[in-house]
Amino acid sequence: METSDDKLERRLYSHDLAPLPKEMDMIFKTMPDQVIRPGYTEEVAQMVRKAIATKKPIVPRGAGTWGLGGSVPVKGGYVLDMTAMNKIISIDERNLTVTVQPGITWKALSDALDAKGLFLPCYPSSAPSATIGGWIGTGGTGIGAYKYGTAGDLIRDLEVVLPTGITIHTGDKRVPANGAGPNLNWLFVGSEGILGVITEATLAILPKPEETRFVSYSFENLSKFAPALRRIVRSNVTPMHIMFGDKLHFDYLRGLGKHAPDVGCMITMSLTGSKGSVELEEKTLDEIVAATGGAKMPKEVADHEWSERSYEFRVREMGVGAIPGEILVPIDSLEKVLADMDKLVKGMKLKAPTIGTIADNNTVMLMPYYLTEEHNFWRSTAAMGFGKKLGDIAFENGGRPVGLGIFFAANLSKYRGKDGAELIRSIKKTMDPYEIMNPGKLVETGTRWGISMPAFLMNFGMNMMAGMKKLMPRDKMGERELSKLKK
Repeated sequence: METSDDKLERRLYSHDLAPLPKEMDMIFKTMPDQVIRPGYTEEVAQMVRKAIATKKPIVPRGAGTWGLGGSVPVKGGYVLDMTAMNKIISIDERNLTVTVQPGITWKALSDALDAKGLFLPCYPSSAPSATIGGWIGTGGTGIGAYKYGTAGDLIRDLEVVLPTGITIHTGDKRVPANGAGPNLNWLFVGSEGILGVITEATLAILPKPEETRFVSYSFENLSKFAPALRRIVRSNVTPMHIMFGDKLHFDYLRGLGKHAPDVGCMITMSLTGSKGSVELEEKTLDEIVAATGGAKMPKEVADHEWSERSYEFRVREMGVGAIPGEILVPIDSLEKVLADMDKLVKGMKLKAPTIGTIADNNTVMLMPYYLTEEHNFWRSTAAMGFGKKLGDIAFENGGRPVGLGIFFAANLSKYRGKDGAELIRSIKKTMDPYEIMNPGKLVETGTRWGISMPAFLMNFGMNMMAGMKKLMPRDKMGERELSKLKK
């Protein structure tokens, strides 16, 4: 087990994908007291027992590719970097399961399975860096979820070190957990590390499909794509994955000198199955798109876009902060949500390209991201109000934001209702009697002073940030890159 007290290294663990202004340290103690890298389960259990004895928080962390502060301390303590636990324990080709440690990346696992003619049905877009445990902890719905289900649907069994130091298994390695009482696998999916530390996962896998094919289509804008989308999700076509980006997203990429199309928006789908079924699905998609005003893109465009599926935030190469929002909304509300988002972006004087995926046949995941000067306290803090306002749009249109973390824990009651939220808080209190396991997240917005920030105060603060942003001068982030396209 490696440990580090180095100040610079500890500072690296004081943020995740979304950098926090240093002034936030007045509210949150984001700097951990120590960084720990365990190598196996018993070392994790030892650290949990140490956290109990020293009365210090323990914060599980994967690769930090999330942006809501779920793996960032709010009260200092020990950060448990799980990336050293990155081994494949076994691949069971007969029973079609794989057992891994939580720190292995989804891409590393996918590559190992691919070499054996096997197939990982679902993984995050951040697969090259996102870890198995981290994505399970955030309840991911990603690439492959439309056809094969989400991360939680893949789980056969988890090994988890509880906040009391006890280690349990939540399911069965070979068969589903159905009919054996409440499904404990799902208790930890989306729990954001507040109920225990995942130390091993057994996932269901599949034989590699006979055929995998990528197709892309362009539309005038995302609203024009909506009628085609509604026909696709009610057809017999079941793509593995459906993803899209709007004009501004692709304009930024071209402004950076990347290979990207000049389109109003582009939709890319991955089709899997037998050669005959894939050909039939492609033909059906071609007909639907042609009938709804879209155009098919060349095969090389689709192949390239698929190869870029894990690098949607290349705009960070501009040297600015690119902070994503993330909401789930019903497909029926798509045009209304897009119009509301456009009004919000203009009102806050932001530039916010939109990318996204189709989560299931009734749900769109929209991920607008905004560019900000991450080292400018006032601009970066004020722009954080965008996430709150974006969530409000989702709620108003029958959807919701994705994730809670530090900043959106106030949404728990909106997600689950007052009584449901209290049940989740009581589960947390029962399972974590010493209040050491990733405190200040999901069920509350904790502070370095040990006082939880009331939901109304957090929402008020977020609304104030959004109001401040409207009073500031228009953002000019990205204008240099866009101006290159006009020359």
